[in-house]
Amino acid sequence: MAQGPAVADTATETVTVTPTASPSATKPGPSASGTAPAPTPPADPPPAAPSPTSTAAPAPPTASPEPTATPAPVAPSLEVSDPAAAAAAVFTVPGPIGAEHQRLGGDSGAVGPATAAQLCGLANGGCLQTFAHGTIAWSPATGAHLMAGPIEAAWVKYGGVNSYLAYPTADATCVGTSALCQQAFQRGKLISVPDRGTFPVWGGINATYDALGGQNGYLGYPVEAEKCGQPAGSCVQHFQRGLIYFGPSGTWQIWGAVAAAYDAWGGSWGYLGYPKGAEQCGLPGGACVQNFQRGSMYFAPGVGTVPVWGAINARYQELGAHGSYLGYPLAGEKCGLRDGGCSQAFQRGRIYYAAGAGTQAVWGGIGYFYAARKAQDGALGYPVTAEACAAGGFCSQSFQYGVLEWIPGSGVRYRLSAGAYCPALNSGAVQYPTNGAERVTFSIADDYGSTRITLITCVRQADGSYAKEWGAFGHAGESGFGAPGWPTGPTWQKYSPTGSFTVTEGFGLGNPGTALYYRTLNPFSRWGGQLNANYNNYFESSSDVFPDENMWYYATRASHDYRQGVVINYNRPPDTPITMNAGFAIFLHGNNVPTWGCISLNDGDLLQFMRTAHAGDRFVMGVAYDIFN
Repeated sequence: MAQGPAVADTATETVTVTPTASPSATKPGPSASGTAPAPTPPADPPPAAPSPTSTAAPAPPTASPEPTATPAPVAPSLEVSDPAAAAAAVFTVPGPIGAEHQRLGGDSGAVGPATAAQLCGLANGGCLQTFAHGTIAWSPATGAHLMAGPIEAAWVKYGGVNSYLAYPTADATCVGTSALCQQAFQRGKLISVPDRGTFPVWGGINATYDALGGQNGYLGYPVEAEKCGQPAGSCVQHFQRGLIYFGPSGTWQIWGAVAAAYDAWGGSWGYLGYPKGAEQCGLPGGACVQNFQRGSMYFAPGVGTVPVWGAINARYQELGAHGSYLGYPLAGEKCGLRDGGCSQAFQRGRIYYAAGAGTQAVWGGIGYFYAARKAQDGALGYPVTAEACAAGGFCSQSFQYGVLEWIPGSGVRYRLSAGAYCPALNSGAVQYPTNGAERVTFSIADDYGSTRITLITCVRQADGSYAKEWGAFGHAGESGFGAPGWPTGPTWQKYSPTGSFTVTEGFGLGNPGTALYYRTLNPFSRWGGQLNANYNNYFESSSDVFPDENMWYYATRASHDYRQGVVINYNRPPDTPITMNAGFAIFLHGNNVPTWGCISLNDGDLLQFMRTAHAGDRFVMGVAYDIFN
């Protein structure tokens, strides 16, 4: 039955309700200051994301009882067993209910005649009586008040005078001439929303709702009844522009953009869990934040609404959260990275998490360099320490496979450990092609001008990844490595070339058991250095003209440089056509001292290389800074 006629006589009557004690399971919400804080503006919710992998969700706290979920006792029956007899009967309307009935116009008023005898002796000494267009209930504590239309139906549904709501404490009030109406009861209220339904708001949630302005506040009217049985024994109720959550940390509103994002990320069933306090706004830049059981939700103009949680949130909080150098989060946590890691972008840096590496922030000059070098997918891997700085502005930060150092006036210095070389092949962090070779050998110096090299051979596994096979130390040219694209010739400049080259043939005084094509040297063995058809090729001659190399001499002199050796195909087929005067005779050989451009090893290490090498293997050489991302 429409509520309008009954309301027309009572719409101007306003009764202030002081909530009585909430049910044992629901504690009243926090006391409110006069005006509700301005919520964040609504925003489109972000796409749902998978549960974070950075940390396992902690076990929920002991469940608290549900606030208002006790089974409603059966209310006194308001049904008429014989409608025809009831229509013919005339029922008296005595006492306070009769007085209220007369105030509303009596039998000819909007309420109409009684349809049943008055029932007294009800809970708390109350009485009620049904009429053609509503029910009037009375108790000594509340007086007599009419309930009609959807509110009457909902009151009966929830248990009438025996329900948690108990007796009405005021008449229904509506907004203007609309059917959006509400009525106060002893322990809550019923709100009838057109095209939505009629919903109770009670207990701790009602206390917070009233403190925030009720349906005239930012939250607006309810769009559902309270739902209990949430994680940790919590309850939640949604309103037009947000929700109120009762849980182990109290009763808190979640609204605006934060509420939209919270629901999109799973609400109380999501990883964030229950709220631990109200939204805090007025942060720098007009931002807002709300803290939850396992993280925080940030709103910042121009950025959006972003959660920070798990191990990354723990580190973020340690660093000062939004008040730190990092600033506000720019996007949600991204997981499924290399080795199962996660990272999250902030205004001025990133936080990374990986098992075995921990959770660390990378920012500033080191952060820019690290990002440019493919970050966790680069040769350095994940950060394992925080950035540490000295008084003079020198800073350094350690990573899984190296160190980055910030030097004032110079920029970033790159230090890579040998353990990085093979993993760099797997993550695509090598700047030169290796063409899927079965073996890739790296010959790497730390800096330009350095002659000391670290040699590591990586072998392809059955799954296609590379793993370290063996390693050694050696030397490059006396001038170190030439920069990428810099020809090493003329040879007397003593630079070793930078790049990735094949190895296809070996040479020496006797085959040590290599699978490479092997050339046994003799007294006429030469390698062409003159700018003619023999340039950067093997040939034989009885002449000994510089800059041709007398290979027999270098093989048989006391240092035995060429007693065994391997040709590195720099500036020659099959890698490239020969360019005159761009460099020649780049070999891997013995006599572990700085060279005129070759790579030298101890004899035992050289033999190890030759006995494991196959035609088509790659030899990658240069300074770490220009070899790896």
